[in-house]
Amino acid sequence: MAERYFTRQQFIARFPEEVILAADVYGRMTGSGFPEYALAEFDVYFISDAQEKLEKLAAFLVAAYGMKTKSVSLQNGQWELETLSPKFPVDADNLLCWAIDLAIKGYEHDCRLDGYGTFAGADSKDFQDESTGRLAYYFELAMESYRQRNFGAAVINFTTAIRIFPENANSWYSRAIAKEEILLGAKAREDYDKAISLSPEFKEAYINRAVNKDDAGEYEAAMLDHNKALELDALNPMVYFNRGNTRQHLGDQAGACSDWKKAKDLGAEYAVARLDEYCK
Repeated sequence: MAERYFTRQQFIARFPEEVILAADVYGRMTGSGFPEYALAEFDVYFISDAQEKLEKLAAFLVAAYGMKTKSVSLQNGQWELETLSPKFPVDADNLLCWAIDLAIKGYEHDCRLDGYGTFAGADSKDFQDESTGRLAYYFELAMESYRQRNFGAAVINFTTAIRIFPENANSWYSRAIAKEEILLGAKAREDYDKAISLSPEFKEAYINRAVNKDDAGEYEAAMLDHNKALELDALNPMVYFNRGNTRQHLGDQAGACSDWKKAKDLGAEYAVARLDEYCK
């Protein structure tokens, strides 16, 4: 396997810096008078060790993200891609999710996100149409963005849908899923919580929040959500499988095997591997 320019370890180590940078950029924007949720475009820079990697990344960003390539050039011994984003409504959460998604896509192409900036300031007066009649448009645009793996745009459009109609639990739930895709589990948890508060019988939200809690090591809290999901759907094989995983994390191997067997009996063939490995 060829040696990577931007390794997984480097990506993981840099992730918290990207979160801080997004907050700093937004803070500078609002400090200069930028009005929240006005539209802005950003110059975005990536670096790598090969022109070909950046050209492939540029082609992807143009096709899937609607970005424009400004240049690919050799700068101080390394290759740099400069691109221009489409305009999007900017608040702290949107900017964070947009930037993290780009950082992940850069990593997937063995390129590193090297920074971004905008000239948008206090004179920004360009806003989206957030009239009630546009709700379905933004929700479907978010879903299409998600299908294209443009998770930053998915979050942004779900956010606009929420601004138009904040009582729609499905918008909060869907935005949580998009945030999970870009490794923002804590942000996703907030959205699952809101979805459940709006719709206390929202089975899928309990299922996903349970896994979110399990991933965070909050196993007792995850069990509560697994159990609630089973109250709502007692024959759901995925919930039994997931609860089995959490029970194993809690040291209850017998309970884990019981749940995985139940999942298998309900048709979850993916539970067989767990049973074969842990329940002989």
